[in-house]
Amino acid sequence: MHDNGHSNSIAAWLVVLAAAALAASAGCMPQVHARLLADTSLPEGKLLDEKHQWAYDGEPVTFELETDPGGVHFVVFGIDGNETIVNSGDVIGRYRWTHVFRAGSQPKEYEVYAQPFLLRGKCDWIYDRPKDAWFFYPSSGEKLDIPSGKERQMRVTCYRVEVRVPFVARGGPPKRVEMMLQKDTGDPTPVPRRQSDRPEVPGFLVVGPDDKAACEVVYTPRHDEVSRSGTTRAEVVVEHADGSTERLVSDIPTP
Repeated sequence: MHDNGHSNSIAAWLVVLAAAALAASAGCMPQVHARLLADTSLPEGKLLDEKHQWAYDGEPVTFELETDPGGVHFVVFGIDGNETIVNSGDVIGRYRWTHVFRAGSQPKEYEVYAQPFLLRGKCDWIYDRPKDAWFFYPSSGEKLDIPSGKERQMRVTCYRVEVRVPFVARGGPPKRVEMMLQKDTGDPTPVPRRQSDRPEVPGFLVVGPDDKAACEVVYTPRHDEVSRSGTTRAEVVVEHADGSTERLVSDIPTP
Protein backbone atom coordinates (compact mmCIF):
# COMPACT_ATOMS: atom_id res chain seq x y z
CA MET A 1 0.00 0.00 0.00
CA HIS A 2 1.08 3.61 -0.39
CA ASP A 3 2.16 5.94 2.42
CA ASN A 4 -0.09 8.52 4.06
CA GLY A 5 2.00 9.54 7.04
CA HIS A 6 2.89 7.36 9.99
CA SER A 7 -0.41 5.46 10.30
CA ASN A 8 -0.42 4.18 6.72
CA SER A 9 3.27 3.27 6.95
CA ILE A 10 2.39 1.04 9.90
CA ALA A 11 -0.59 -0.30 7.97
CA ALA A 12 1.58 -1.24 5.03
CA TRP A 13 4.00 -3.19 7.22
CA LEU A 14 1.22 -4.95 9.10
CA VAL A 15 -0.42 -6.05 5.86
CA VAL A 16 2.89 -7.40 4.58
CA LEU A 17 3.48 -9.29 7.84
CA ALA A 18 -0.06 -10.69 7.79
CA ALA A 19 0.33 -11.94 4.24
CA ALA A 20 3.69 -13.48 5.06
CA ALA A 21 2.26 -15.25 8.12
CA LEU A 22 -0.64 -16.61 6.11
CA ALA A 23 1.66 -17.92 3.40
CA ALA A 24 3.90 -19.56 5.96
CA SER A 25 1.00 -21.28 7.76
CA ALA A 26 -1.30 -22.18 4.89
CA GLY A 27 0.96 -22.37 1.88
CA CYS A 28 0.37 -20.33 -1.24
CA MET A 29 -3.04 -18.66 -1.14
CA PRO A 30 -5.00 -18.47 -4.42
CA GLN A 31 -4.97 -14.92 -5.76
CA VAL A 32 -8.12 -13.52 -7.39
CA HIS A 33 -7.75 -11.91 -10.78
CA ALA A 34 -8.28 -8.12 -10.69
CA ARG A 35 -8.31 -5.41 -13.35
CA LEU A 36 -8.37 -1.63 -12.71
CA LEU A 37 -10.38 0.48 -15.17
CA ALA A 38 -11.42 4.14 -15.50
CA ASP A 39 -13.87 6.10 -17.66
CA THR A 40 -11.76 9.17 -18.59
CA SER A 41 -11.52 8.66 -22.35
CA LEU A 42 -14.88 7.90 -23.91
CA PRO A 43 -17.88 10.25 -24.00
CA GLU A 44 -20.37 7.46 -23.35
CA GLY A 45 -18.66 6.62 -20.06
CA LYS A 46 -17.20 3.22 -20.98
CA LEU A 47 -14.35 1.97 -18.84
CA LEU A 48 -10.84 1.26 -20.13
CA ASP A 49 -7.89 -0.45 -18.46
CA GLU A 50 -5.17 1.76 -19.98
CA LYS A 51 -2.37 2.30 -17.46
CA HIS A 52 -2.10 6.04 -18.18
CA GLN A 53 -5.23 8.15 -18.50
CA TRP A 54 -6.04 11.87 -18.63
CA ALA A 55 -8.65 13.76 -16.61
CA TYR A 56 -9.68 17.39 -16.89
CA ASP A 57 -9.59 19.68 -13.85
CA GLY A 58 -12.80 19.21 -11.84
CA GLU A 59 -13.87 16.12 -13.78
CA PRO A 60 -15.41 13.29 -11.72
CA VAL A 61 -13.73 10.05 -12.79
CA THR A 62 -15.21 6.61 -12.10
CA PHE A 63 -12.80 3.77 -11.31
CA GLU A 64 -13.70 0.10 -11.21
CA LEU A 65 -11.78 -2.86 -9.87
CA GLU A 66 -13.10 -5.87 -11.72
CA THR A 67 -12.43 -9.09 -9.81
CA ASP A 68 -13.31 -12.76 -9.93
CA PRO A 69 -16.58 -13.39 -8.04
CA GLY A 70 -15.79 -14.65 -4.56
CA GLY A 71 -12.57 -14.22 -2.63
CA VAL A 72 -13.11 -10.47 -2.11
CA HIS A 73 -14.92 -8.76 0.75
CA PHE A 74 -13.88 -5.17 0.09
CA VAL A 75 -11.50 -3.08 -2.03
CA VAL A 76 -9.08 -0.37 -0.93
CA PHE A 77 -8.88 2.45 -3.48
CA GLY A 78 -6.20 5.07 -2.98
CA ILE A 79 -4.55 8.13 -4.49
CA ASP A 80 -1.14 9.16 -3.19
CA GLY A 81 -1.86 7.59 0.21
CA ASN A 82 -5.42 8.87 0.69
CA GLU A 83 -7.56 5.74 0.82
CA THR A 84 -11.23 4.82 0.52
CA ILE A 85 -12.94 1.51 1.26
CA VAL A 86 -15.60 0.11 -1.07
CA ASN A 87 -17.25 -2.95 0.47
CA SER A 88 -19.98 -3.64 -2.06
CA GLY A 89 -20.52 -3.39 -5.78
CA ASP A 90 -23.50 -2.77 -8.03
CA VAL A 91 -22.55 -6.00 -9.80
CA ILE A 92 -20.86 -8.99 -8.17
CA GLY A 93 -17.10 -8.75 -8.64
CA ARG A 94 -17.16 -5.05 -9.65
CA TYR A 95 -16.23 -2.38 -7.12
CA ARG A 96 -16.64 1.26 -8.19
CA TRP A 97 -15.32 4.54 -6.80
CA THR A 98 -15.51 8.13 -8.07
CA HIS A 99 -12.91 10.85 -7.54
CA VAL A 100 -12.64 14.48 -8.69
CA PHE A 101 -9.17 15.53 -9.83
CA ARG A 102 -7.67 19.02 -9.64
CA ALA A 103 -4.83 20.74 -11.46
CA GLY A 104 -3.50 24.28 -11.81
CA SER A 105 -1.91 25.92 -14.80
CA GLN A 106 0.47 22.93 -15.06
CA PRO A 107 -0.64 19.28 -15.33
CA LYS A 108 -0.48 17.20 -12.15
CA GLU A 109 0.30 13.49 -11.93
CA TYR A 110 -1.70 11.17 -9.66
CA GLU A 111 -1.00 7.52 -8.81
CA VAL A 112 -4.25 5.58 -8.36
CA TYR A 113 -4.22 2.09 -6.86
CA ALA A 114 -6.72 -0.54 -5.84
CA GLN A 115 -6.40 -3.85 -4.00
CA PRO A 116 -8.96 -6.50 -3.04
CA PHE A 117 -9.07 -7.74 0.57
CA LEU A 118 -10.50 -10.60 2.60
CA LEU A 119 -12.24 -9.68 5.84
CA ARG A 120 -11.16 -11.50 9.00
CA GLY A 121 -13.33 -10.28 11.87
CA LYS A 122 -14.10 -6.55 11.75
CA CYS A 123 -12.88 -4.35 8.92
CA ASP A 124 -9.48 -2.90 9.81
CA TRP A 125 -10.29 0.42 8.09
CA ILE A 126 -12.53 2.85 10.01
CA TYR A 127 -14.44 5.76 8.47
CA ASP A 128 -14.07 9.09 10.27
CA ARG A 129 -17.21 11.03 9.36
CA PRO A 130 -16.09 14.51 10.57
CA LYS A 131 -12.86 14.22 8.56
CA ASP A 132 -14.55 12.35 5.67
CA ALA A 133 -11.59 9.96 5.56
CA TRP A 134 -10.73 6.30 6.14
CA PHE A 135 -8.00 5.24 8.58
CA PHE A 136 -6.28 1.91 9.17
CA TYR A 137 -7.18 0.97 12.75
CA PRO A 138 -7.18 -2.82 13.40
CA SER A 139 -8.89 -4.19 16.48
CA SER A 140 -6.59 -5.71 19.08
CA GLY A 141 -6.72 -9.48 19.32
CA GLU A 142 -8.24 -9.94 15.86
CA LYS A 143 -6.61 -11.30 12.77
CA LEU A 144 -5.68 -8.65 10.24
CA ASP A 145 -7.57 -8.40 6.97
CA ILE A 146 -5.43 -9.73 4.16
CA PRO A 147 -5.03 -8.87 0.47
CA SER A 148 -6.60 -11.49 -1.78
CA GLY A 149 -5.10 -10.14 -5.00
CA LYS A 150 -2.27 -7.99 -6.28
CA GLU A 151 -2.45 -4.22 -6.09
CA ARG A 152 -3.41 -2.70 -9.44
CA GLN A 153 -2.12 0.74 -10.37
CA MET A 154 -2.96 3.48 -12.84
CA ARG A 155 -1.42 6.89 -13.53
CA VAL A 156 -3.80 9.79 -14.12
CA THR A 157 -2.63 13.12 -15.49
CA CYS A 158 -4.97 15.93 -14.48
CA TYR A 159 -4.81 19.05 -16.65
CA ARG A 160 -6.73 22.07 -17.84
CA VAL A 161 -6.38 24.21 -20.97
CA GLU A 162 -6.44 27.93 -21.59
CA VAL A 163 -8.00 28.98 -24.89
CA ARG A 164 -6.30 32.01 -26.46
CA VAL A 165 -7.61 33.34 -29.78
CA PRO A 166 -5.74 36.41 -31.15
CA PHE A 167 -7.15 38.87 -33.68
CA VAL A 168 -6.47 42.40 -34.93
CA ALA A 169 -9.13 45.03 -34.27
CA ARG A 170 -10.40 46.87 -37.34
CA GLY A 171 -11.20 50.54 -36.83
CA GLY A 172 -11.07 50.47 -33.02
CA PRO A 173 -12.40 48.29 -30.18
CA PRO A 174 -14.79 45.60 -31.52
CA LYS A 175 -18.54 46.18 -31.28
CA ARG A 176 -19.31 42.56 -30.40
CA VAL A 177 -17.38 39.39 -29.55
CA GLU A 178 -19.04 35.98 -29.16
CA MET A 179 -17.51 32.63 -28.25
CA MET A 180 -18.69 29.04 -28.52
CA LEU A 181 -17.03 25.74 -27.61
CA GLN A 182 -17.94 22.50 -29.35
CA LYS A 183 -17.14 18.98 -28.18
CA ASP A 184 -16.27 16.18 -30.58
CA THR A 185 -19.75 14.82 -29.87
CA GLY A 186 -21.17 17.93 -31.55
CA ASP A 187 -22.51 19.44 -28.32
CA PRO A 188 -22.10 23.26 -28.46
CA THR A 189 -21.59 25.47 -25.39
CA PRO A 190 -22.06 29.25 -25.74
CA VAL A 191 -19.63 31.11 -23.46
CA PRO A 192 -20.62 34.54 -22.08
CA ARG A 193 -18.24 37.50 -22.21
CA ARG A 194 -16.74 38.43 -18.87
CA GLN A 195 -17.00 42.11 -18.02
CA SER A 196 -14.51 41.91 -15.15
CA ASP A 197 -10.88 40.79 -14.94
CA ARG A 198 -11.60 38.87 -11.71
CA PRO A 199 -10.98 35.14 -12.35
CA GLU A 200 -13.98 34.00 -10.27
CA VAL A 201 -16.38 35.75 -12.67
CA PRO A 202 -17.48 33.27 -15.39
CA GLY A 203 -16.95 33.90 -19.08
CA PHE A 204 -14.22 34.81 -21.56
CA LEU A 205 -12.13 37.97 -21.41
CA VAL A 206 -11.16 40.22 -24.32
CA VAL A 207 -7.68 41.69 -23.88
CA GLY A 208 -6.80 44.75 -25.96
CA PRO A 209 -6.62 46.38 -28.38
CA ASP A 210 -3.06 47.56 -27.75
CA ASP A 211 -1.20 50.28 -29.67
CA LYS A 212 -0.92 47.88 -32.64
CA ALA A 213 -4.65 47.02 -32.54
CA ALA A 214 -3.85 43.47 -31.30
CA CYS A 215 -6.57 41.74 -29.27
CA GLU A 216 -6.92 38.32 -27.68
CA VAL A 217 -9.85 36.27 -26.43
CA VAL A 218 -8.84 34.33 -23.30
CA TYR A 219 -10.86 31.60 -21.57
CA THR A 220 -10.26 28.57 -19.32
CA PRO A 221 -13.06 26.02 -19.99
CA ARG A 222 -14.75 23.87 -17.36
CA HIS A 223 -14.56 20.09 -17.56
CA ASP A 224 -18.12 19.81 -18.88
CA GLU A 225 -17.34 22.16 -21.79
CA VAL A 226 -14.51 20.13 -23.35
CA SER A 227 -14.26 16.76 -25.09
CA ARG A 228 -13.23 13.82 -22.93
CA SER A 229 -10.59 12.97 -25.55
CA GLY A 230 -9.35 14.32 -28.87
CA THR A 231 -9.95 18.02 -29.49
CA THR A 232 -12.40 20.76 -28.53
CA ARG A 233 -13.29 23.40 -31.10
CA ALA A 234 -13.31 27.06 -30.06
CA GLU A 235 -15.16 29.45 -32.35
CA VAL A 236 -14.97 33.24 -31.92
CA VAL A 237 -17.08 35.70 -33.92
CA VAL A 238 -15.93 39.34 -33.93
CA GLU A 239 -17.99 42.25 -35.18
CA HIS A 240 -15.42 44.96 -35.80
CA ALA A 241 -15.80 48.71 -35.38
CA ASP A 242 -15.57 49.17 -39.16
CA GLY A 243 -18.66 47.00 -39.66
CA SER A 244 -16.89 43.84 -40.90
CA THR A 245 -17.34 40.43 -39.24
CA GLU A 246 -14.63 37.86 -38.64
CA ARG A 247 -14.99 34.20 -37.65
CA LEU A 248 -12.00 32.53 -35.95
CA VAL A 249 -11.80 28.78 -35.30
CA SER A 250 -9.22 26.90 -33.22
CA ASP A 251 -9.01 23.19 -32.36
CA ILE A 252 -7.73 22.79 -28.81
CA PRO A 253 -6.06 19.48 -27.80
CA THR A 254 -7.99 17.87 -24.94
CA PRO A 255 -6.45 14.41 -24.47
